[in-house]
Amino acid sequence: MSNASEEIPEIRIICRPPPLENIIQDLLNKQGREFEKSVCDALNFLDLEASLTKSTEAESDIVAEACHAEIPYFIVVECSAVREGNQVGVDKLGQIRGNSSSYLDTRRQQLFEKGYKLIVGKPEFSDHAKERAIPDVGLISVDSLITYLKFHKKYRFSQNELHDVFKRVGEIKKVHIGRSTVLCLTERQYIRKLSIYSLVYVALLENPYSVRLEKRKGWTSLKEIVGEVLAYGKLFRIGGLGNNEVVRRIRDLDNPFLRIVEMKEEEVRLSTVSKSVVEESSPFGKALVSQINESLEKLRNLKV
Repeated sequence: MSNASEEIPEIRIICRPPPLENIIQDLLNKQGREFEKSVCDALNFLDLEASLTKSTEAESDIVAEACHAEIPYFIVVECSAVREGNQVGVDKLGQIRGNSSSYLDTRRQQLFEKGYKLIVGKPEFSDHAKERAIPDVGLISVDSLITYLKFHKKYRFSQNELHDVFKRVGEIKKVHIGRSTVLCLTERQYIRKLSIYSLVYVALLENPYSVRLEKRKGWTSLKEIVGEVLAYGKLFRIGGLGNNEVVRRIRDLDNPFLRIVEMKEEEVRLSTVSKSVVEESSPFGKALVSQINESLEKLRNLKV
């Protein structure tokens, strides 16, 4: 991103979001500066740090920041609400392209790696606006934004997960939001399983606190191992973890392809396959061993 040639003073009015039902009603019904405030509320509801800018025609309406994302980013936002039956045209594209660099001040140059341009409009965008938005402006209708807000209330997206939608250029449709949500949930489930697998491995070590020797336990009752995994899960804040889920994850690891865990009747132990062999066996093996090592390091640091 290029440096701003001139920095302008910015008034940051932080919006604390009202309940979602109120935000939706305001997005649908408000106009002008009140509509801009409703968009600001919506972005704050999405757990971005959004603020209204000064109310002048030469400036954009909102700046939203994602300081906690793995790749920190900020979004310059224009809002446009036209009468029912009309469409949001191309005029806002020139405006946001002309002034977005003004918001890349010294502070943001130091904090953020990415910056995006977004126009929030209602009721919909013209075909010309959709065409002209590429290659650097995202367009999201109020209808699509409301869909995203409802998904967020249910799934609580992280700033990393939000990034997948807000980095898009051109029209951001409901289908894009739906696909992003499915990918997020799939990734979350994979990460959750990987975390539980690692805790199963830790529970099957004789002394997981020992750095020198990671010796496996002998045959141990399944009930005891499940109890240990639940204890580690609580320590590592894996929410909603229960007996049945732990047993399923143990059974996942007891198969001829992974060969990580062995089970007989109601007893379980680690197989004789080393971590290095597991790591080299597949991308999954590499990810699992990395997670095991991370869990062991966390556990040992907690003891210290």
